[in-house]
Amino acid sequence: MTSPLEERLKTIDGLKRMSSTSAQGVASITLELHEGTDALLALDQARQRVDEFRNLPRDAEPPEVSRISRYEPIARLLVRGSSVEELRPWVRRFETELLAAGIDRVSITGLPEERIAIEVPSAALETLGLSLVQIGDRVGELARDVPAGIAGEADGAREIRGLEQRRSAEAFASLPVISDPRGVVRLGEIATLSREPRSGELALFERGDAVVELQLQRSESGHSLKAAKVLESWLDKTRPTLPPTIRLEVFDAQWQLIRERIELLVSNGLSGLLLVVATLYFFLPARVAFWVMIGVPTAFLATLGLMLVFGGTINMMSLFALIMALGIIVDDAIVVSEDADTHRRMGEGPAQAAAGGARRMFWPVVAASLTTVAAFIPLMLVGGVIGNILGDIPFVMIMVITASLLESFFILPAHLKQALAGEAGRHTSRLRQRLDASFEHFRDRRFRPLVERALAWRGTTVALTLGLMILAVGLLAGGRIGFVFFPTPEGQVVFANATFVAGTPRAQTETFLQDLERALFEAEAELGGGLVRTAVARLGGTIPTGGGSGARGDQLAAIMVELTPPDEREVRNERFLATWREKLGPVAGIEILTFTARQSGPPGRDLNVRLKGDDADALKAAALELAETMKSIPGVSETEDDMPFGREQLVYSLTPAGEALGLTTESLGRQLRAAFDGSLAQLVQVGRDELEVRVLLPREERSRLDVFDRITVSLPDGSFAPLATVASWSSRRGFEALRHAEGRLAVEVSAAVDTAVNNANAIQAELARDALPRLADKYGLEFSFEGRSADQRETMADMQAGLVLGLGLIYLVLVWSFSSWSWPLVVMSAIPLGLAGAIFGHWLLRIDLTILSMFGLFGLAGIVVNNSIILVSLFKELRHKGAALNEALVGAACGRLRAVLLTSLTTIGGLTPLLFEGSLQAQFLIPMATSIAFGLGFSAILVLFFVPALLSLLESFHDWTAARAAPRLA
Repeated sequence: MTSPLEERLKTIDGLKRMSSTSAQGVASITLELHEGTDALLALDQARQRVDEFRNLPRDAEPPEVSRISRYEPIARLLVRGSSVEELRPWVRRFETELLAAGIDRVSITGLPEERIAIEVPSAALETLGLSLVQIGDRVGELARDVPAGIAGEADGAREIRGLEQRRSAEAFASLPVISDPRGVVRLGEIATLSREPRSGELALFERGDAVVELQLQRSESGHSLKAAKVLESWLDKTRPTLPPTIRLEVFDAQWQLIRERIELLVSNGLSGLLLVVATLYFFLPARVAFWVMIGVPTAFLATLGLMLVFGGTINMMSLFALIMALGIIVDDAIVVSEDADTHRRMGEGPAQAAAGGARRMFWPVVAASLTTVAAFIPLMLVGGVIGNILGDIPFVMIMVITASLLESFFILPAHLKQALAGEAGRHTSRLRQRLDASFEHFRDRRFRPLVERALAWRGTTVALTLGLMILAVGLLAGGRIGFVFFPTPEGQVVFANATFVAGTPRAQTETFLQDLERALFEAEAELGGGLVRTAVARLGGTIPTGGGSGARGDQLAAIMVELTPPDEREVRNERFLATWREKLGPVAGIEILTFTARQSGPPGRDLNVRLKGDDADALKAAALELAETMKSIPGVSETEDDMPFGREQLVYSLTPAGEALGLTTESLGRQLRAAFDGSLAQLVQVGRDELEVRVLLPREERSRLDVFDRITVSLPDGSFAPLATVASWSSRRGFEALRHAEGRLAVEVSAAVDTAVNNANAIQAELARDALPRLADKYGLEFSFEGRSADQRETMADMQAGLVLGLGLIYLVLVWSFSSWSWPLVVMSAIPLGLAGAIFGHWLLRIDLTILSMFGLFGLAGIVVNNSIILVSLFKELRHKGAALNEALVGAACGRLRAVLLTSLTTIGGLTPLLFEGSLQAQFLIPMATSIAFGLGFSAILVLFFVPALLSLLESFHDWTAARAAPRLA
């Protein structure tokens, strides 16, 4: 059924990828669309194609086609009591109250769906001459509410209704199964009726108590911290009203993690702001520095206003972008203020100096801002999961640059006029005089000779700089710096998933779950205690490790554990999980056992290999072989595949005798399904719960295989025959579920990678070089890397296209600014200098490059160009005034020394606290801060020597070409 449906659905407009899962009695197909596709139109197309499909099984329920809505977790609420039945009304009440209070969505786990089971022994069926299907039809016909119209309009209308619907197991007992002149046989006389959980339902326990879990979620446009306040208010109001047997516990509170990370970023931001202010006061007069500093909150308020207008939000990534912008936001103001202060010291009036600074620096500052915007624009084009996670960073940076421009040219000049006016504008304090004298001494006695020497040995200067760039590339090529696509901070939640051989009794799985819980607390005690906050055991299901929903089945078990925050303990997750596994010891009959820490960021595990082919047995064999190969690689653990073996299947077929008696495969199948799965008589709504009413054999008959020798089946003429005479049996081993990817059978083998031992990219390269091609040849299949690897491929492709776009935009801005085709290339030479500095920074701090590092490198490309722009702008101005080449180059380097140092040090200062942040929650942000801080610092130093040397060579080349062209023109 799945394959022909996939053929119809693969023509939907905007389809990016399609996958499906087929299991016993159920199939699901998932469609992922390209960004920008009209999801509602695609939904309508999918519904139309499914409605046109006519090859559904006879008793299949109508297919459901729905759009997946994304919700973000807030917290999990455990409702603890003595039994699930005691908890059921309380859970329903809590769900209603929380939704009414403002929680967007409440998902309930551990509250089993129930049914009313009507169990009729096979002996009673044969005595009465009835089948289970017939009894089910009888129940459905009798237990109904039937409206029958309106009568007596002339005498006052009355509605006619039959009210015979039963809503409890006891109420069904009075239904007559047989009613004739000989007497009445009621259902309660031949059957056992009970209300019980449906088979295979998930059960939750916490330290031996029954619990039900409510996962509170918000919509994508919701507010986590506001939802948390709603939850806390509800808890304060509800807890005093509960009886002693009912308790509420909150765990896995994601909102607390959000708040802690926001507070962490805010504290680092304030520290960075202090460093920025200190740098301003060190280089600029106090009154000028004050007004530049006042521009920071002004520009930030303008940024927040722009974010409000363009749909931005405050979250962890946007806050990080604001911290990164701390130093950048004052760059424009620094350049304008420094120029105005210089001209004020040369004797210009305060109004003239302030207005002149804004006028002279307008186009260089606009060009510098446009190049930074040009560097960040490509990052807004990054799609997929990474674009959704990190897209706020370039958006906020562009808003910051826009706000900074507005503040620097519409607000700052008026403040500078006031700051430069009067005696305070002409006279400075002794401290200021000493600082200025020290800076001038350094500039004239130390820095100027170095620049002159760099120009005298310009070839050597360029060669040394190129050598440093080559050294940086060598660190990458030699593997001294690794690449981790998206490192995730250590979390508080770990879990164990266990899968036994299909068909394992639920009781055996429950016994193992108790052993697993015992091993957990033994591991905690060995590691010093005080580590486990909450441990919720799941019987009949697993916890998803890479997105999606966990599997269900009696052979499955899991435990989710919330540990104390990582910054409050010395035991790392890897050590805790290893000790937990060690305490458990060997387990008989286990098929898969994994101990994993929950990861944030893009869905998927560290290593995920997809195998596609046409034969399920060959795929499974290849998956098992690949898993063994992966286990042998250092640093790889917790391997598993998503194609578990299923229960042994008993396949029936009609014997010649059965065919002669008039049975068909379909009629026999209906009776067997009724016997073991139950004949669905009706669905009954009882409060918030929908109950199935099923007629089936008693559990003691269904649970033993010798039932096939004892039961009889109903024949078309109303008589009965032993099942053994009308059906023959064979057995085979199947699979729990079959999955398709892009229309072909597929299996995914995944594993965790310890980044302290190995690197996922290196492992993939090793597998692609040897093991995977060998498996492809041996089993005739195709392979690909999926999960995070697929996200990495998509992101890198977007960034490669963005790199070309960004560099092209920067070049065009510089061509417009300098009216030259060659000078922009000299200015852009600062970009590889910055990249080299960023690489050296990662090497010095011993951290891997990440996708956040790459985002930082993009932003760095626009930021480092700014120093070159203001230097080359002054060189152009000095040349225009008639200065000689070397004189103009030295004058430009010395004249812009203070501005280059100020703009660079303020940006570095804003990021410095984050660079040295010890909290584990901030570690994944440090690579981006490293890229910008080290790249900017390295390029700021070298650009003052390298760019003048390169300009000197360029101008000499122009003079040489002009000299050669002159005789030909004459």
